Amino acid sequence: MTMTSKPGLLSRLFSRGNKAPVVASLAAAVLNQPLMVQPAIGEALVGGYLEGKVTSADSVLKADRFEVAGESGEAVGVAQTMIGVINLSGAMVNRPMPGASGPGPVSYAAVRDTFDELLEDDAVTSIILRLDTPGGMASGCFDLVDHIYQARGRKPVYALVDDHAYSAGFALATACDEIWVSRTGGVGSVGVVCYHYDWSGNNAQIGLKVTPLFAGDRKIDFNPNFPLSEEAQAAAMADLEGMRTLFVDAVARNLGMDSAAVLATQAGCYRGQAAVDVGFATRLGTWHDLVAHLGAGGAPASLDAGDPESDDEPDSSATQPKAAGPAVAPAPSADGGPAAAAAIAAAATASELPPALVVAVLKRPLQPGESAEAAIEYAGAVQDACAAVLRGDVSLAASFIETNTDLDTVRAQLLSMKAEEGRSTQVVTAHPAPKADQRAAEIKAQLDPTNIYKKRGN
Repeated sequence: MTMTSKPGLLSRLFSRGNKAPVVASLAAAVLNQPLMVQPAIGEALVGGYLEGKVTSADSVLKADRFEVAGESGEAVGVAQTMIGVINLSGAMVNRPMPGASGPGPVSYAAVRDTFDELLEDDAVTSIILRLDTPGGMASGCFDLVDHIYQARGRKPVYALVDDHAYSAGFALATACDEIWVSRTGGVGSVGVVCYHYDWSGNNAQIGLKVTPLFAGDRKIDFNPNFPLSEEAQAAAMADLEGMRTLFVDAVARNLGMDSAAVLATQAGCYRGQAAVDVGFATRLGTWHDLVAHLGAGGAPASLDAGDPESDDEPDSSATQPKAAGPAVAPAPSADGGPAAAAAIAAAATASELPPALVVAVLKRPLQPGESAEAAIEYAGAVQDACAAVLRGDVSLAASFIETNTDLDTVRAQLLSMKAEEGRSTQVVTAHPAPKADQRAAEIKAQLDPTNIYKKRGN
């Protein structure tokens, strides 16, 4: 894969100062290993490790404890309003990787230790996981996600996306009771990526020949000195698909969403209100908003984490609440029920609809007696109608589908919009006069000997 990131981009994404580079062994942690990172930032991360640009200060883990003021503005009892904050910034790895340059990136092991410390501290009544991370290694991530998820109910745990929580960072956020995101904050990227660098062309240019001596047909798979074989690529893709399934299922469980709805996002990233709309965040809010919420005695708007198959009302006395983020999957109806919703979700995911329209189908209310095939056919008809009348993205078609607008109304509104567009468009029929003759005259004048001598003062 061609590295498209530049040192300047890497510096903007990761730099916290001019420290010593991380030990070179960290490159092995990101090459040929499944990564849960936002792709563009992932390339910058890989490039940073290879070029020695990433520093020991590029990832930061810091835990703070402080009191918040009550509604009256006065500090109240420590046992009631002490907040524990885990500030997590930068990319993440499985275990600590210290070296001569410093402690290295944040590790999941260190995050777990810090989380447990705050969880066991009786003086801390709420925990905030403050995230600004593009993600990190897949290895070790799901163990930490499960650990935080299983701690639900012991004390409120909030994820504050300030300013990004992509991929592995988003996985950690979903394990919390609530996810708060600013209007410009980004979440999502539920996918897995792997990078293989082929240096064989460069080796040939410099006259270097590498002769592998190995036993076992797969022993040199992913070796950077040789092109990636079709068998090795197929094995890597199978591994990535399995890893993505773990990721999707974890997010669906944590957020109370249907797995098909999470899968339908196709590793897309969502910012601000769009994150709330798709079900990847609980509400909009900044650091100050969350602190004010806790100072006013606010608590997570959580649901019971009991039997996910049960249709009973949640028990408010449960000790392990589920996150209350809005689900993308359609709510069951008396006619279709969960089985119909699941059938539509599966059909939408398997269809050729764009991801935005797949999500719209999942958010559309179930229609009595409607089959999954009919739902997909309706979405396709809306898409075709919009494409035939107006050019642009699929957002308009998605809005029609989400609100279940019937086709006749869709066509009528599109024609009305087209007519309005025509009235506001000015047709320009006059063309600028060609300036070729004028330009030729200027050049001829410049080459005239009389003009040349005049300019010289002769």
